[in-house]
Amino acid sequence: MRARWWRLANHVFTAAFVVALTVGLVLFVRAQDWTPVATLAARLDPVRVTAALTAALLINSAGLLLGLASWRALFVDLGAAVDRWTAYRLFFVGFLAKFVPGRFVALPVLLRMGKEIEVGPVRLAGVFLLSWAVVAMTGTTVALAAGPALLSGAAGWLLLATVPLVVLFVRPDLLNRGLGASARLLRRPPPQVVASPAGLRRAITAQSLSWLVSGHHLWLLAVAAGAPPLRSYVICVAGFAAATVAGLVVMVAPDGLGVREAVLMVGLATVLPVTVATPVVLVSRLVCALSEVAVGGGGLLLAQYMHRRRAGPVERAAPVG
Repeated sequence: MRARWWRLANHVFTAAFVVALTVGLVLFVRAQDWTPVATLAARLDPVRVTAALTAALLINSAGLLLGLASWRALFVDLGAAVDRWTAYRLFFVGFLAKFVPGRFVALPVLLRMGKEIEVGPVRLAGVFLLSWAVVAMTGTTVALAAGPALLSGAAGWLLLATVPLVVLFVRPDLLNRGLGASARLLRRPPPQVVASPAGLRRAITAQSLSWLVSGHHLWLLAVAAGAPPLRSYVICVAGFAAATVAGLVVMVAPDGLGVREAVLMVGLATVLPVTVATPVVLVSRLVCALSEVAVGGGGLLLAQYMHRRRAGPVERAAPVG
């Protein structure tokens, strides 16, 4: 009886999360002024626009899957004896939570899912914190490549800032020491999850590739709008990482809304007129939202199906009473 109530509660929480996700996405689309996008699209070749949008969606989706690989590399260090589909369920719920108004609906779902695999909220939060640190550090490193491109090579010294990431790749234990020192400084308990050298290296590699791949969607959109391909390449690929990390840091803005667009405009304005850069930025946001919902929603449904399929035989074999 108790297990039946837990399953019912899980279904209710999941349904509430899906509804909140849908509402959040609708509110996001309605909040944008798409007039500049329609004006630019009317001036371009429809076939070219369709091809660029399709390719941009596929490219950003591939980047998101690399981000999933990075997160799972750290999740393995959690020590919980769970299969990959269970891990993916946790990732996709946390990933999609940014579209949920207030993000509060995802919390009980995550806690319940963590309890199912005997992972407490502190340890689960530790994995997401480690992942956030890797995302921010790798994104910042990739973003620095935009400096010399924007300043005509005069800021080449900025590339020296990639040294910390290289050092961390060689000595992964420094991250654990740094997090432990921060916890002591803030008088907080030590982290519940410690990243292994192999796990951290895999996470850094996958997340760095994720940034590099995802940034190409912006470059395709900019070139389709008339930007010079060579000159805009680094600005778009590295600038996308810079804008996304800026949005992550400014947590008061939902999914970096407004912050990311402002940073992207700084770079795109150097290769496109402002009247053209504006709709490119808006379309980039739309491409990211659609690909994130498609990958996140589709991945969550697949992971949920595989989890139930694997758990089914175990439940049927369990003794009654």
